Amino acid sequence: MNAAHNYTYGGLVFRSSVALPLMPHGCDPASVDVDVTFGPLPTPAAVCLRAKPHFQMYADGTAILRSPHGIRLLIDNGRSLRIEVPEGVDARLVQSWLIGPGLGLIMHQRGVPPLHACGVSRDGLAVAVAGDSGAGKSTTARALMQRGHDLIAEDQAIIDPARATLFPGVPDLRLWAVAAERFGERTEERARVGMHEDKFTISSSRERFDRTPRPLAALFVLSSEPADMPVSTRLRAGPAAHALHRHIYRQRLATFMGRGAEMFGWATAVAARVPVYAVRRPHDLSRLDELAAHIEQVVEQQR
Repeated sequence: MNAAHNYTYGGLVFRSSVALPLMPHGCDPASVDVDVTFGPLPTPAAVCLRAKPHFQMYADGTAILRSPHGIRLLIDNGRSLRIEVPEGVDARLVQSWLIGPGLGLIMHQRGVPPLHACGVSRDGLAVAVAGDSGAGKSTTARALMQRGHDLIAEDQAIIDPARATLFPGVPDLRLWAVAAERFGERTEERARVGMHEDKFTISSSRERFDRTPRPLAALFVLSSEPADMPVSTRLRAGPAAHALHRHIYRQRLATFMGRGAEMFGWATAVAARVPVYAVRRPHDLSRLDELAAHIEQVVEQQR
């Protein structure tokens, strides 16, 4: 029998039968929240309530998600995650689907919608940067780390709206090659996220990872509209909730799962407790420090 590996993610303890790219957690097995296993998926006994070509949801609360590469994930009521991997599939793809949709749907089933965002912390406070895929969330986080911030979450930010707290998440940044080069990060082939992707896992971010839940000082939503210089506009409660709802991780799939009201309530609660800003900035990697300094200035001015 393989030894169990324990990890912490989003305020929960995960136990896995194999090593995962999360932060290790020494704990009593009784405190485990989610079990992660690998192997063939069992045939669901419950009735299928909703189905898409790549996703099925069952009456007992379980769901099965299938990747284009044939990887299948069974997510069971936020308590367990089982992964079935076809022979020959690249292990990096398996990791991406596990720490991406796998963890994301676990959190949705537990009633904690993950925000599509990166988070950093400094002086006991956290800041999150949200945006669409490819908007520059991880790149902005790395620019803030260059100025003394620590990473606290990559790609998915788990936020408790009642306490306005950001929990530690995935500890490895993933940067496009051009951004990694800008920061002098190594881009070895074994760190490539996928066989045909020009994106790399930056494991050096683990050296600057904050394992402590932090009060969330502000949320910045990156706009696709460029500007000559960084400009932030604080959003009122309604637009702020709308912006957060729009950037919930796997929002459409969670809506299909019947989590619409839950997500709206979460976004409204977070917007009521945390300042939310829409950010326009130059789309020029040479001006990343200017954007990071601007974010710091906005946070400092509101304190």
